Amino acid sequence: MAARVLRQHGPLLAVLLLAVLLRLVNLNSRPVWYDEAFSILFAQNSPATMLAGTVGSGGAAAEEHPLLYYTGLHGWMAVWGSSPAGARTFSVLFSSLTVAMIYLLARRLYDRRTGWAAAFIAAIAPFAVYYGQEARMYALLGFTTVTMVYCFVRGWQTGERRAWAGFALFGALSLYAHNLAVVFIAGLDLWLVWHWWRGRRGAARWQNARPVLLAHLLMLLLFAPWLLVLPRQLGKIGGGAYWITRPGLTELIQTLLIFHFAYDNQALPGWLLPPALLLAVLLPVLLWMGWRASRRAPAGGESPFPGAEGLLLFLTLAPVLLTFLISQARPVYVVRALLPSALMYYLLLARVLVLGRLPRPVKGAALLPALAVVLAALLNHYQYQLFPRPPFAAAVAYLAAEVDEGVVVHSSKLTYLPTYYYDPALPQAFLADPPGGPTDTLSEATQAVLGIRETAGLAAATAGQDRVWLVLFAAEVAEMDDPGREHPHLAWLNEHYHPAGVQAFNDLLVYAYRRDS
Repeated sequence: MAARVLRQHGPLLAVLLLAVLLRLVNLNSRPVWYDEAFSILFAQNSPATMLAGTVGSGGAAAEEHPLLYYTGLHGWMAVWGSSPAGARTFSVLFSSLTVAMIYLLARRLYDRRTGWAAAFIAAIAPFAVYYGQEARMYALLGFTTVTMVYCFVRGWQTGERRAWAGFALFGALSLYAHNLAVVFIAGLDLWLVWHWWRGRRGAARWQNARPVLLAHLLMLLLFAPWLLVLPRQLGKIGGGAYWITRPGLTELIQTLLIFHFAYDNQALPGWLLPPALLLAVLLPVLLWMGWRASRRAPAGGESPFPGAEGLLLFLTLAPVLLTFLISQARPVYVVRALLPSALMYYLLLARVLVLGRLPRPVKGAALLPALAVVLAALLNHYQYQLFPRPPFAAAVAYLAAEVDEGVVVHSSKLTYLPTYYYDPALPQAFLADPPGGPTDTLSEATQAVLGIRETAGLAAATAGQDRVWLVLFAAEVAEMDDPGREHPHLAWLNEHYHPAGVQAFNDLLVYAYRRDS
């Protein structure tokens, strides 16, 4: 019996083990950066306090994300602690479960072999691994959306009420995980419209229309409480006063690269970028060739779900294109929120690799270099300690040993929040973002929940202090329009204090200043 179970499920168990191991590498030692520090510090509060920090006051939202992830992380850290590993294992759990759900979905759409291949791709894809290690809501979003699609496919095939209820429930949970889940659900709905429009006349044309409509109504009902907050959140990121910019062709190319081999907020090394970009273009071409070859081939290997490739194609492309188009009027294009589409693409790619009628030499010529690039991208990810995640822990250890009196001043919240996470007792302050500018994203209500307060300027931050340490990224100095012009923060400190050295932690710089007594 055990041998039979192992023979049937051994490949899946091996893939799941691989997924977990890849997501545990350097989990505690990788630097915590601004977004992760925010998640952990925010989730240390009670759900009621987090709600107050999200809703804000005066009709304007403070935090732009729903609270499902933060509430779950709050309960998780109550058991596992708020260390980097303690917080990140919450994402490891959901990312690993997503690999299992990809297998179940692929098996229902096709067969067990396709399930193994899809799970393997999702297990090793750098984009999925990155957010499987990140203390943010994207691993949770991937799990809820893939489970939603699985319930939809099962309900469509079997008509089970519990499957349709699961579709509604996980659709609502996806919306509670991230507001941009709506574009993924819209991609599924566009497939429904396309499927019904091209169907045969008569009752069969409107297959499952009633349960689909009822499930959508239930999903809307479950999400209804958050609809009172959603307009405020959309208002916060609208009008250009937010860090997200209007996307163009460059962002679409970056999305293609990220789906295959990269991540959206840390860079690949320069030598790896050309082969990664080349293969990111060639693999979709291989997919298209395999799909065409399978359509010309004799019958065999058909999906038990009619239109499976169309469904996956809609779920891959429609959310990307919808987000792109919406962002021309109201920029919301964040590639990490498109992780669910990447997961559907991995399943589509697995289908072609397993069932597509392509010569083995063609597959090998593409897949072996692709695996090599994936390995290199993962190694780069595990060792990455540059912007926006330099070695904050080392910088904090240095400051804790140096700062016996005086104050540490951060040029922005991007360096302050991770430093505050590693050592809340360190005397430090951070300078306020330009009011109403694209970086002015940390509202007063959210600051109150975190227990921090921005400072208007260097004069206020350093008042009465004889020793000052300024923390900023090297890129802030390098971005000056005039190479000979001094950074304004450094210029002010040089005017009022004497330089006492600079310490570099990769591209994180700590400038020391003193005032003679």
